[in-house]
Amino acid sequence: MRRSGYIIEYALSSLLRRWKKNVALLIIYSAVVAFFASVLFFTSALREQSRLVLDPLPELWIQKLSGGRLAPVANALADSLRHIRGVRKVEPRVWGYYYDSPTGAVFTLIGSDSLFTDLPLQLAEGAGRLDNNGALCGRGFLLSHGLIPGDQINLLDNKGKMHSFVIRGAFTSESDLLTYDLIILAPKQARRILDLHETEATDIAVAVYNPDEAENIATKISRRFPGIRVISKSQLRITYEALFGWRGGIFIFGALISLLAFLILAWDRASGLSKQDQQELGILKGIGWDIGDVLALKFWEGIIIALTATLSGMLLAVMHIFLFNAVLIKPFFIGWSILFPPYKIPLYISIGDLLLVLVISVVPYLAATLLPAWKGAVTDPAEVMQNG
Repeated sequence: MRRSGYIIEYALSSLLRRWKKNVALLIIYSAVVAFFASVLFFTSALREQSRLVLDPLPELWIQKLSGGRLAPVANALADSLRHIRGVRKVEPRVWGYYYDSPTGAVFTLIGSDSLFTDLPLQLAEGAGRLDNNGALCGRGFLLSHGLIPGDQINLLDNKGKMHSFVIRGAFTSESDLLTYDLIILAPKQARRILDLHETEATDIAVAVYNPDEAENIATKISRRFPGIRVISKSQLRITYEALFGWRGGIFIFGALISLLAFLILAWDRASGLSKQDQQELGILKGIGWDIGDVLALKFWEGIIIALTATLSGMLLAVMHIFLFNAVLIKPFFIGWSILFPPYKIPLYISIGDLLLVLVISVVPYLAATLLPAWKGAVTDPAEVMQNG
């Protein structure tokens, strides 16, 4: 035990003697690990956020197709769906997209008479239930038009007629990911803007008693009602997983290439031990160190460098993702748009991600350090000193 302590102490002193070279190595090593860990942590956080967003949603959505395109669905279909065994709740929904020509942005328009009290909302003075003249708006719409609760907004319907509404409330920044581009009107007014008849809806949300039976109920609905499309929450979750997966995969592939290039460089540097390193190994063997002691020395040198760089890289990745909101890689993941929601990335790191970063960054570096050291350790010390 005491011998191991001496070896660790000597390993630290050996690293400190070559501190300039080791600091440069740590900077490069940490940067590569930080890039790899940033992508891993960011994709995991997005997956967790999508899971939290999707959990409260109904299990099924019913949409009507006409010529391969979405078409309004009759409200009467909701009555038929209520009689299917396993269906708990059926709700026709009125929603669509509103193109705002002054800003060039596309906003999401929803018809509802609820004030959405389950989301953080700043209400105008005296606001009650959402009436036909009122609207709730996300921060994106308000900021792009310079408006506040209590102001008036004007929206055009498909016939070019203008309709005015008073902003009864505005969603706060805590719900930006869900509400940044949102406009909520009373159902009657939303139908007017979206050109929907009173007997029509955009789609129908279906909640079931047993979520495990959602796919079976979706199959029943598809067979019973031709010309409709049934989308399940599990399908939507898979879509998000695939979206984050391929985008994250591109970055992870690039990060692995960078890490591999760094390890090849480390191997090339370590495989050709400098004369100073060879003389040091020769002296250590000459004063009684055996092969195991030499390998233990190089192991501790490698583990100190690898763990320091890996932990520093993971710390930089955490700061980059959760403190600076992934400023370097976030634009690639959120795609393109006129209006970006400035959402805060939730703090989420899985144990699997941490272990993956540790294994990929530490184990190959140790191998690149120990194998050349073993070659030097088995060399006769007299030969080493003579060549030196």
